[in-house]
Order: sequence, then C-alpha cells, then structure tokens
Amino acid sequence: MRNTYSTLIIALFFLLIACCTGNQKEKPGKKTHTVYVSPFKPLLFSDDHTSEGFLAPLEDGSIMLIFRMEPGIEGNHVGTGGYIAQITYDPETDKWGDIETVYNSHRYDDRNIHGGVTKDGRIVIFFRRYDGDETEGRYFIYSDSQGKTWSGLKSNKILSNPQVVDMRGNMSTGQMFYNPDIKKYTMLGFLYSWDQNRKYITRRRYTAFSRDGGSWKEFSYVEDNQDYRLNEIAGAWCGENRIIALQRDDERKPGHPLVQVVSYDNGRTWTEPVPTNIPPKQHWGAAPEIIYDQKRDLLIALSSDRYSRPDEENSVFIYTASPEEVISNPCGWTLQHELRRPWAALGFEEDRPLNQNLYGYNTIAQINKDEYLIVFTERARMHGAEQADLYYFKMIIN
Repeated sequence: MRNTYSTLIIALFFLLIACCTGNQKEKPGKKTHTVYVSPFKPLLFSDDHTSEGFLAPLEDGSIMLIFRMEPGIEGNHVGTGGYIAQITYDPETDKWGDIETVYNSHRYDDRNIHGGVTKDGRIVIFFRRYDGDETEGRYFIYSDSQGKTWSGLKSNKILSNPQVVDMRGNMSTGQMFYNPDIKKYTMLGFLYSWDQNRKYITRRRYTAFSRDGGSWKEFSYVEDNQDYRLNEIAGAWCGENRIIALQRDDERKPGHPLVQVVSYDNGRTWTEPVPTNIPPKQHWGAAPEIIYDQKRDLLIALSSDRYSRPDEENSVFIYTASPEEVISNPCGWTLQHELRRPWAALGFEEDRPLNQNLYGYNTIAQINKDEYLIVFTERARMHGAEQADLYYFKMIIN
C-alpha cells in the first residue's frame, strides 16, 4: 500500500511539472522565432578606411549602403579626407557594385552618417562635418532619384540655435523611421558638450520630425540623466505612440551595457535610462541599432562589445523581443546570436593583425519578408593608422 501511495505521489508530481511546462510554452501572446545567420563575407577589403553608415532599400529590390570613406593607407578613424560614399547590393546575385561619391566637403571629416528612406523613395542622409576636434556643423542631404543625384547641403536652423551650437556631438547610429501614429518621419539624436578635461557639461537627447524627409523644422529636446555617460542612440517606433531607444553608456569598462529609454508620446518625453542585458554578461556595448518588424511585432537590436574583454573575443550581437517583453523590462531581450569578429576566426589568412578592438557599427535592412542584410566594420592598426574594412552577412527569421 505504501509503495502504491508513493508511486501515486511521484506520478502527480511529474504531472504537475508537465502542466506547468506546458503552460509556459502556451503562454498567450508569446511568439517564438528561429533566427539563422549566414557566414561573414568581405564587402570592401582594401587599404581604404571604410566604416559606419546605413542601408537604404531601393525600389528595384537592391540595397544601397551609404558609408564613410577615407581613401588610401593613410586613412584613419578621424581625418579631413573622410567623405560620404555609396555602393549598391543585388540580393539576387549576391554582388556589390562600384563605389560612388555622394558628398565630399574636401575640408572636413564628413562622418557619423545615418538616415533612411521615405515611403516615396526619398533617401535622406544625416551627418556632421568634423575638424578633428570640434563639430563644424550638422547637415542633411537627400536624393529623389534613388541615389543618382543629390540635393545641395541642408542645415537645420534649430540645430544652429546659440543654445545648441556649442554642442560637440551629433551622436546617432540609428536609422530614420516612419511613425504612422503621427504620420511623420522621425530621427533620434544626442548632443553633448564637455570641458577641457572631456568631462560632460551638458547632454541633450533630441527627436526630430518631418513630413517628407526634406524639411526638418520640428524638434523636441530632453536634458539627459547625468548618472550615465550617454551618447550614441538608436530608436524604433513600435505601436501605440511608443518609441523604444537604446543608448551607449560611454563608461568604457565591464558593467556598462546599453541603456534603454522609452517614449509613450512619440518622442516628446522619455523615461529615465535603465541598463539592458545587451551585450550579455554586462559587457560594454557600442553603437546600438534597432528596427521594428511590424508584421511580426518584433524588435531587432544589434550591438557589439569593444572594451570589456580581450580583442579576440569581441563579437556582433543579435537580440530580439516583442515590445511587450521589454517596454517595462529592459533586461527582457533575447540573445539570438553572438558572432565572433571575422579577424578572430580560425583560418583567417588576410594581412590583418588582431591588434585593435572591433569597430562594429552594425546597420540592417530588410531584403524581403524573411531575410535581412547586415553590414558592420572590422579594423586593425597598420602603418601607423587605423585600417577598417566592411563585412556583411544575412539573417533569416523563420
């Protein structure tokens, strides 16, 4: 009788576990996605310094990468030879075209390139002209011909306001996105100033709005939290007047991952920054990128680490989450892939030493309903300057 009773208790115990496990799997509203990635491929591997930028899907199904180019072996992380270039990718043939010049000031470093494409096909590029010490000005240009011709240099009167003009940075790594709640295109940015010891004095997050991408006269500003050294920012609209943004905390050591802020009024006001679980294990996170797949109700976030572990361990990270999973829980992001940097791979035979940390600066664009293109930058120190090359890979969501 005792054995029968024990057997019954054990059976009930396992039945309870099975029920609980089943309930977890069938939790209402919980969606699962399988994310696949292809191997890395070199995009531009040369003596030129090629880095940062964004991907612009074109009307014919190709995708244009708009990026910073500083030609020659003397090219470097910062230099007055840096200019804006473009190159186009054909997903059908997996081939890249020729490099073309978009804009060259011939005097400043034309850098911190970001932007996007409107529903009408207008490609908008934001950037700043930098003299190696200070920002000379913040500008944008656009193309209504799929990158064949470009507008003249445009500036924003609001960003030239005397209260803002002393701000050194224009730190955005994200892409321009459309907000159907207000029927406007939106771009997030971050301005800062510092003293002679590079200690931040003022930090200000801004949200810029435009009906057509060709006129950016509407801005809102928020004085930022002084508990973090915030700068680079990326954001995405995710329904119900909400924008989720990720920002880099520039305390360059372990324990300073990306932070998250949320706006419930389309970028007018923001919650206080809270640390996320991007990258994993509280590694330092660089250059966030985030987009929203509305049909899947899925946020896709990209980042990389740089300062918090050995160079050969630096990686590109891919995270996903539904808005509901992270809107009030910044540590609710799901790590889909950690991809070790290309130059740390076994069998790497190119003439590149592993003597500098990963540059990163991931940018992403959707190829079709299941497939995405991702581009990022590797780098090394060579001949007294920084060598930087572009790589790409594809991501498929099932």
